[in-house]
Amino acid sequence: MSLVLAAVGATVAALIQSSILPFTAAGGAGLDLVLVLAVVWTMTVGLEGGLIWAFLGGLIIDVLLMRPLGLTAFVLLLAVGAAWLVGRISRRAFYPIVVATAAITAGIASVLTIVLVSALRGLPSGVEPLAQAVPTGLLAGLAAAAIAPVPVLIQRRRFGDETERVDW
Repeated sequence: MSLVLAAVGATVAALIQSSILPFTAAGGAGLDLVLVLAVVWTMTVGLEGGLIWAFLGGLIIDVLLMRPLGLTAFVLLLAVGAAWLVGRISRRAFYPIVVATAAITAGIASVLTIVLVSALRGLPSGVEPLAQAVPTGLLAGLAAAAIAPVPVLIQRRRFGDETERVDW
């Protein structure tokens, strides 16, 4: 059931990101909603759902925004892989770690997307990859701060505290 929910959520988020969010972008830096949701899902629910968020959402974004097919999916899959590694190191999805991971991966993914698009099509005039990384990361951090509390609380409730304790 959760994988179906991830597929439907990725489709809806990609449609929102491709149709509504480009009009809210300030200075070329916009919110990467699919990336934020994929990272939060990966760190709280599991890797399989995060991969579905990244792959399906990335393909839909590529088709709707007329990017080279698979480019966004590739970048999102790299971000999900990084989030999974951070999640494996921290063992639990702590709220600040989830928010920071979403912000950092969004900034890096923004730069990587611009670099890959410029390698394939040429860099559009007035686009500076590093100048967009910080605002994109901040927007992603704010979105993750708003989205992450619910899955983090559900994960804590579901799995509890996994630390070992002495039974007296």
